[in-house]
Amino acid sequence: MPLFSAYSIGCIIFNLLINDLLYNMEFSEGPIQKTAKGCLPCLRHGKKAGTRTIVFVMLIIMLIAIKRMRPTLESLFTESNIPHLTDPSTDFPYPNRSVSLEIELQNLSASDDNFASLVTIMKEIKSRWHYGRTTKRKKYFDAEYIRLRNQAGAILRKSKSHRWSRLNELSKAIRERIDNIQNPPNCDTTKILVCDISRGSTGFGSKMHFMVKEFMRSIYFNRTFVIKSEDWGYQERSWEYYLRPLGKCKYDSYSTTLPLLSDETQNERIVRLARNVPGIDTSVPENILVALKKLHDDPQAWWVGQFVSYAFRFQPWFQAYVLSIEERIGFTNKAAGIHIRWGDKLIKEAAKYEVNEYMDLVEMFFRRQEVAGKQTQRVVYVATESSQAWQDLKFNYPEYTFIGSGYVNESRDIIKPRGVRYSTIESALPSILIDMHFLSKSAYVVCTFSSNVCRGIYELLMTIDALPSDILQSLDKFYHGNGGPRFIATWDHNKRKNDELDIKVGDELTAHSHRQHRDFDGNIKATNLRTGKKGFFPPYKAEIIVKAIKWTVFEDL
Repeated sequence: MPLFSAYSIGCIIFNLLINDLLYNMEFSEGPIQKTAKGCLPCLRHGKKAGTRTIVFVMLIIMLIAIKRMRPTLESLFTESNIPHLTDPSTDFPYPNRSVSLEIELQNLSASDDNFASLVTIMKEIKSRWHYGRTTKRKKYFDAEYIRLRNQAGAILRKSKSHRWSRLNELSKAIRERIDNIQNPPNCDTTKILVCDISRGSTGFGSKMHFMVKEFMRSIYFNRTFVIKSEDWGYQERSWEYYLRPLGKCKYDSYSTTLPLLSDETQNERIVRLARNVPGIDTSVPENILVALKKLHDDPQAWWVGQFVSYAFRFQPWFQAYVLSIEERIGFTNKAAGIHIRWGDKLIKEAAKYEVNEYMDLVEMFFRRQEVAGKQTQRVVYVATESSQAWQDLKFNYPEYTFIGSGYVNESRDIIKPRGVRYSTIESALPSILIDMHFLSKSAYVVCTFSSNVCRGIYELLMTIDALPSDILQSLDKFYHGNGGPRFIATWDHNKRKNDELDIKVGDELTAHSHRQHRDFDGNIKATNLRTGKKGFFPPYKAEIIVKAIKWTVFEDL
């Protein structure tokens, strides 16, 4: 009996030591583990006491040998001794990649020349974390993410004020050009492009993005942009009741049968734009793109953000009202924010994400803050049309303080007539405007890019933070403009799962903007144009292809 007990204890210790050794070396399955698995049946099925005694003695000898050889075994599996693992283009997770990332960060300074490298490392850190969170080693990857993310963030913060100053200068120059076009000396003689946003029953986010695309095209053609928003299907009041006019020229009695802008009608004073004008809203002026690549991690979104922020300016009375809400609810820019869509969006456009899926990411943000030595209060601004979401949050997360505009709370929804996006109810429009304002001012945001509102928040962040892609996380999709963007592979990738994609450096990949995982792990679904195959790939192994074109209006900036 004592021998059997000793034998059982020995087996337990043996397994613990083997697992501990493999865990620290970041192996999930290796030769030592396979050998151990092969020995275990012998230990389990040894029937005679003599056999068990021999096996037990051998086991003790193995334990002593492994203990003494541990440093040697670990050194054998470092990256310096495994050549193919020194290349970061190989699959992860693998031995000591986190160590090499740490070394890379230590060797990088916060200069403009290193900005692209730092952004790539940040993307890899996030990609490792997203992937690792789906494995049994979630806690390990959480700890690794916090350590590496804070280290990279500290380097980027050193150059943030410098980059932010240059971005602000560029943004100011762009806004002045737009102001000049939108406020001509004489509205009766200037060339005008009219945009009718009264058609269709889409929500505010969709209408805003349609309008912004038309706005960008109008500026490209050097025409004053005028919108028609009376009877726009969202609310009886026009766009300009809550938001400032885009310029001084008004929509009065321009015909709805205005000619489409084309080569034949380019000399017409007042036109409307054809819906199929390609490329303008998904491109960046070539001279501005050169500067942005050294200053910002998402040049295309930054460029769109200039036009979104120009349109998203509150009327003075509404701005004062928003400030009064800010004081009443105690909002500060240290709060996190979540945008939960549990309404009409779930009918066919998006999957439902439970509150814990939002809050897991929020909790990680606050943990990062605390590890970095920052004093934090767990305050979360909640934007939702669902009173049930409020109830779930308050019941399951009592240690958090949840705040909101007050239009929706744990006992009140925004009620929408059947079949109507959002609502014509008086509170619907100010509610979404206020939510977008506070979320764009939050320190960290979790939302879903399947929603145009989430995309709008990300674009507003472009004018507020120099690294917005690190402070907003989508649960379901990646940010994209009009249609699926193209990427070019910068590293090889060998698929780890059947649904992944093999890629080689230089491959062009067309992303499927509407076909991502329900449990979005950070990978992007795309078609490899070289092979014709479809699958997922880690985004840090490719760069998005941003189209550069000449914009005469901004050529000399």
